[in-house]
Amino acid sequence: MFLQEYENLERFEVLNESEGGEKTFRLRGVFSRIGVINKNKRVYPKDIMEAAIQAAQEDMKNGRFVGELDHPATPKINIGNISHKITDLRITEDGAVVGEIIPAGPEKYKLISLLEDGINPGVSTRGVGNVKQSKGPMGEDVLEVQEGYQMKAIDIVHDPSAGTYPEKVYESYDEATGLFAVSANFKAVFDEVFNKKL
Repeated sequence: MFLQEYENLERFEVLNESEGGEKTFRLRGVFSRIGVINKNKRVYPKDIMEAAIQAAQEDMKNGRFVGELDHPATPKINIGNISHKITDLRITEDGAVVGEIIPAGPEKYKLISLLEDGINPGVSTRGVGNVKQSKGPMGEDVLEVQEGYQMKAIDIVHDPSAGTYPEKVYESYDEATGLFAVSANFKAVFDEVFNKKL
């Protein structure tokens, strides 16, 4: 079964860096949550998501875990539509699936244009697997994703299912001093999401 999930980039930051005179962007933040019922009435148990993320590590390491703008109706990646690659994906202690996206591929400039124009993107996981009808904590019907789920891509979308939008944070580089200027808000988000001090 083809499974699409639409998540807003919760607690998300956009890093606008300058390397050799060319702007580069890095999008970091929470992509999804484990054990939380989304708008599609699906829930991903921790062990299922851990296995899917572990299986994606080799593709990430080799620059092959990618995504597209919008959400195609197939799990197959269309190489001509790639807009970004995922360079980090992991689960935090509180069940957040966090990661990093870097614009890449033939459609990267469309993604960069959206970011420069102040458009807040969401993300959507694209994968294949089976679901089982189950009951949520309030007795509502939910679909629980089952063992064998394979995450094929994480796409950039406009209307994700989690209902939260990313907070954009910018970073700049001063060539004269060789120092990065980072907003205090960026530091707080970075420290919380990545559990590191900047």
